[in-house]
Amino acid sequence: MRVFFLGWKARYEQIMIDGLAEKHDVHKLHIPAYAKRINRTIRTLQKRIPLNISTSWLGKLVNAGKSISAKDILVCNEGQVKRGLNPSVISTFRGVKVLLIRDLVDAPFVDEMRKIFDRIYSFDPEQCRLFGIDYLEQFFPFSAEAASKLNTKRLEPTRRITCFFLGRDKGRAHLIENMANDLESLGCNIKFQIVKDESSIPLTKYHTDSVLSYEENLQQVIDADVLIEINQPGQSGLTLRTLEAAFFDKKLITTNKAVKDVYFYDPSRFYIFEEFDKEAISRFLASPSKPIDVEALKKHCPETMLKRIRELQGSSSCN
Repeated sequence: MRVFFLGWKARYEQIMIDGLAEKHDVHKLHIPAYAKRINRTIRTLQKRIPLNISTSWLGKLVNAGKSISAKDILVCNEGQVKRGLNPSVISTFRGVKVLLIRDLVDAPFVDEMRKIFDRIYSFDPEQCRLFGIDYLEQFFPFSAEAASKLNTKRLEPTRRITCFFLGRDKGRAHLIENMANDLESLGCNIKFQIVKDESSIPLTKYHTDSVLSYEENLQQVIDADVLIEINQPGQSGLTLRTLEAAFFDKKLITTNKAVKDVYFYDPSRFYIFEEFDKEAISRFLASPSKPIDVEALKKHCPETMLKRIRELQGSSSCN
């Protein structure tokens, strides 16, 4: 039984898959260049001529190139499931098909995906409750051992506490800027980057057009003392930023109240931000952090996610 990941484009996702492939029968399902060219040609023709040209045969050809069998498992994510030739590859995949939702989606999307996938997971408990899908613990790209090794690569720390935020604006700039100013007033070293988007009016001094590579982002996380997380409205699941704080031994200031329900929550490590309380945040920044049980973090490692998905082997209709 093999596990194929389709459409996992982000650098941290690629690192995770490569890590799993070192010990497990795990593969990236790449769409060959010739198949992409044929698909683009068909789409161009469809824009000019009102014809419904199926690309199922092309999806079958891609799967045949990997000798896909009914014992194999395909793992997709919500961001790429409708892109390019992916729908045809997914629909013609002979094995078990799994969708991992790692962002906020709506009910029509889930209803559409139910017709395609054997199992749908989300890391967000509220989404699982609303849409009747299965919960899967948020997973980190690295094992606990790999994260510990990476954390030793911290550059020379500054005397001031370094606070790091990176994320798209999404209408949060005012709150992020205020938090940066408040932390700066406490003597913190501010490393904030708000990536511009359509909501970026007005601009702040923290806005940027450039996006850090994952390796650059990772180094900023490792070099920081405190990570900042401002959640999207409606998001309640455990995020990668929270796991970064846990795996890399950082403090976290977050707007996600659900962090209090996490088994490794401790007020010395996690501060739930509602409004700026200078004395409370000063105490939080100055207090020593309670150690986290590294063994307990293994439930968020890629191997645990892979084990859960492999349990689906032989299932043909799980929803």
